[in-house]
Amino acid sequence: MSEILIQFKKLNWLLVFLISFLSFVGLVMIYSATYGDDDRVFISHFSKICLGLLIMIAVSLTDLNFIKKHAYLFYLIGIILLILATFYGIVGKGSRRWLNLGGFVFQPSELIKILVIITLAKFFDEKKLQSAGDYIFLILPIFLILSPFFLILVQPDLGTAMVVLLLGLIIFFISGISWKFFGVLSLFFIFSAPYIWGSLKEYQQKRILTLFDPESDPLGSGYHIIQSQIAVGSGGIFGKGWTKGSQSHLDFLPEKHTDFIFSMLGEEFGFLGTISVIGLICLITYLTYSIASKSFSDNFNKMVGYGIISNYFFVSMINMSMVIGILPVVGLPLPLVSYGGSSMISYFIGFGIILSIDRSMRN
Repeated sequence: MSEILIQFKKLNWLLVFLISFLSFVGLVMIYSATYGDDDRVFISHFSKICLGLLIMIAVSLTDLNFIKKHAYLFYLIGIILLILATFYGIVGKGSRRWLNLGGFVFQPSELIKILVIITLAKFFDEKKLQSAGDYIFLILPIFLILSPFFLILVQPDLGTAMVVLLLGLIIFFISGISWKFFGVLSLFFIFSAPYIWGSLKEYQQKRILTLFDPESDPLGSGYHIIQSQIAVGSGGIFGKGWTKGSQSHLDFLPEKHTDFIFSMLGEEFGFLGTISVIGLICLITYLTYSIASKSFSDNFNKMVGYGIISNYFFVSMINMSMVIGILPVVGLPLPLVSYGGSSMISYFIGFGIILSIDRSMRN
């Protein structure tokens, strides 16, 4: 017990506070989104934050060698859950992504992002750098990425599938893979682009085309972006005030407590509110990036750290870019702010691993 208390005191409490504070911002916005309606969503979100924080602390006190040792087993379990969700899961909003595990509705694709990072990090850590030039050597890690990628694509969930692919490429880059590999990959993507476009579903193609001219279909595919931009723009410098957003509370703004919660933040708290949240996200990213950078002597810790913070940072940027019309709407929630238990718990697990990496360097 005394050893646990010692390790507990060694946690990076500044990072814990910043993560908790960002979660509190999300709780404040969820309250506004459900203001005057059923409060079960707010209570559910609050309970998931509490559970997530406990899980984060528990993971932060876990020995990283245990996680590394069982990485392939964790990955296999994640793939099995993903297969069950893809073919036998709960259907919602046109996709089959969720499993009901004893009353807890869970989205395995959120967890698989963390498991892909850990598994690839273990694989590359156990290989010598000179082996990286052998393309046969890359068959297994490519398989580890493409398996969840295609399963998630079938659900369909293009946004999460692309994030899995991006995270895999980031780990490849950090591991020291030759630039020739990325050059060949880029050429392959360019030549296969027409086939990729043809394989997209009609609504996915419309979302991409709408990005360039949302006014072409203001009541259809362009509705989400137009209403989101109105909400953000109408907030001005200081916003309309908490729970006083007209776009959100008159139900013009869709998915206001999930994908478009940043738009509601902009409407109610204005430019100052949005820039504060962006600053908080960047500060958390900087601190976690610094932790990963300091673990240069341990390739596994370095790759896991960079991969986890890349997942957090890029999904945050994609969500915020999406709601202001810079990127297509792909259905990715704002990490730790949007409503969603699976997403939130997965990010808390990721931050728990980051805290564990930091703690191990303090020993």
